[in-house]
Amino acid sequence: MKKAVILLSILFAGFQVSANQKVEIPARKSVELTYEEFANFDVKLMNRSGKQIEVSVLDARTRKQVSGFGLGPMGNAILYVAEGNILKLKNTSSKDIRMNLDFVERIPSPQADPNVETVNFTLHNSSLKSIPLIIPGVMNPNLSPMSNSGVSLQMGQEIYYKKGLKRVVVLTVDKNIQNGDKIDMAKRIAALKKEE
Repeated sequence: MKKAVILLSILFAGFQVSANQKVEIPARKSVELTYEEFANFDVKLMNRSGKQIEVSVLDARTRKQVSGFGLGPMGNAILYVAEGNILKLKNTSSKDIRMNLDFVERIPSPQADPNVETVNFTLHNSSLKSIPLIIPGVMNPNLSPMSNSGVSLQMGQEIYYKKGLKRVVVLTVDKNIQNGDKIDMAKRIAALKKEE
């Protein structure tokens, strides 16, 4: 019986290690990752390095960027990576970075349309509290206090603010948003609360 318990403990420990990956990104370099798990799971990224990491998803055939954002120095994000696509993590700092990568249950989401225009802009959190957001089909970022997160999103993409069990549309990407714009999400959420 004792042997069976030890064996189960070893198997469980082995599962835990494979489910939670440590990823090392050398200074001023990037790593490109592909996993079979992309077919069935979303990817959870946990950055505790104190440095920003540039995250992008590349189409494996064309090498064109499908989505992307900046993951803050102490940020978490859950993102969708289509089966066969490439997850690229770039370290722009002068020191090596280690971060955690995990696979979590996928929330069904629509596929990105390559024929729809994409806009590159920044989500800014001017508040002293984290802001939990949901960007269906892309990621579920948690904007750290006083931080910026660069995103590359398609026209019509909605961004939700997660308030308890509810989610409220805080931004829809449209022609009013230009490449390079910086949008203060804390101010938008404050304005929504005033309207309630």
